[in-house]
Amino acid sequence: MSTNNPSIPGETGVSELIDRLKSEGVAEGQQQADAILSAAKDEAAAIVEAAQAEAEKIEATARDEAERTRTNGTQALKLASRDAAIQLREQLEQEFHGWISRIVDQPLSDPEFLGQLIRDMASDAATDASRIDVSVAEQHAAALDQFTQSQTAEMLRDGVEIRADRSIENGFRFKVDGSNVEINFTDEAVTAATMRLLAPKFRQLIARS
Repeated sequence: MSTNNPSIPGETGVSELIDRLKSEGVAEGQQQADAILSAAKDEAAAIVEAAQAEAEKIEATARDEAERTRTNGTQALKLASRDAAIQLREQLEQEFHGWISRIVDQPLSDPEFLGQLIRDMASDAATDASRIDVSVAEQHAAALDQFTQSQTAEMLRDGVEIRADRSIENGFRFKVDGSNVEINFTDEAVTAATMRLLAPKFRQLIARS
C-alpha cells in the first residue's frame, strides 16, 4: 500500500503570501533607497550650488577689493607725484627769489650807489619850495647824509632830509613833501617788483622742463 503525503491545507497560499511580502518589501525598500538617494543627490547639488555661489561672491569681493586697492594706489601715487612736483616748484621759486634778492641787495647796500641814485631822483623831483624826505637803513644814514651835504647844489643840501628807518634793511623810501606819492626803493620792494616781472616766465620754464 502506497503512502501519500497529503499537503498541509493552505501551505501554498502561505508560501505565496511570504513570497509576495518579500517581493513587496524589497520593492518598497528599493523605493525608499531610491528616494533617499534622490534626496541626497538633490541636497548635494544644492550644497555644491551654494558653495559655488559663495565662491563666486568671494571672488567678486576680492576683485572689487583688488580694484579699489589698485585705484587707491594709483590715486595715491598721482597725489604723491603732484605734491612732489608742487614742492619742487615752490622750492625752485624760493631759490629764484633768493637769487633775485641777492642781486638786488648788492647795489642797494652800497652807500655810494644809493647817494648817486637819491641825488638824481631829487634833482628831477625837487622844486624851489619842495622838501624831500628820504628814509634809509640805519647803517647807511650817516654816510648818505654826509653825501647829500657835500653836494654843491643848494637844493640838495637844504632840500633833502635823510632819516634812519629801522624797518629798512637796504635801499630807501623817497617822498616829496606835500605829495601822497612815495617811491619805495627798498630791497624788499625792488625784489617783489622784479619777481612779479620774472616769476611768470620762470614758472613757464619749470612747467616745460
